[in-house]
Amino acid sequence: MRLFAIGDTHLPSTRGKTMDRFGWTGHPGPLAEAWDRTVKADDGIIVAGDISWATKPAEVTEDLAWLDARPGKKVLLRGNHDYWWGDSAAKLRRLLEPYRSVVGFLHNSAVTVGPYVVAGSRLWTTPQAPPMPGGEMGDERADGGYVEREARRLALSIEDAKKRLQATPGLTRVVAVHFPPLYATATPTVFSELIEGFRPAVCVYGHLHGAEGIAAGFQGEHGGVRYVLASCDAAGFRPVLLLDGPRSTASIAAVAEPGGSPVG
Repeated sequence: MRLFAIGDTHLPSTRGKTMDRFGWTGHPGPLAEAWDRTVKADDGIIVAGDISWATKPAEVTEDLAWLDARPGKKVLLRGNHDYWWGDSAAKLRRLLEPYRSVVGFLHNSAVTVGPYVVAGSRLWTTPQAPPMPGGEMGDERADGGYVEREARRLALSIEDAKKRLQATPGLTRVVAVHFPPLYATATPTVFSELIEGFRPAVCVYGHLHGAEGIAAGFQGEHGGVRYVLASCDAAGFRPVLLLDGPRSTASIAAVAEPGGSPVG
């Protein structure tokens, strides 16, 4: 089984909120075409937050159906714009139950998909973050309380992953988060320290957009972990191949040209 990731799908929800003003022409059409062409039904794919513009569960069902129609076994996590997600794992499980290709979600927990165990959480902007663009698709200000809470949630997810590894020692470790856990300066954060202590093969994240935002995230190897940015425009509007099988790594997809126009 191969493992892919895509972040920041920003699907329109029943609110009909498009991405045209950000230059994402025809979105999510080009993403659907690339996804359907690239990912197979028996592959795994992480959807790394900011899934939908929905603000409540009733508004997200069409977007979940859109995801379900794409090939691959999906693992979902929350982004800062996923207001529909809520705080109850039981309610979220019921909401996602009709969508059979969604095999799990990260909510203070880990998910096993094929030969991989995936841990992670939303995270938040840390004090180590460089200045980044503001606005609706910009960054969120650092907040010590949010960072502390997300560190606890990430730690809980990693602990759950470790329990799964005790039961199935051969699983390949993966971390999936929404906010960048490490920035271009490579200055360690509370999140990168937790992740690198877990020793995953790869850590994938999203959240960053446009040339300036994308440049702010760390991409490459640090502390024995490969960090991959998979937000839609950074990934060229196609799923990023993370792992081509257990314990193997794959190259990072090409970054979109500045301005983030979709690539088919």
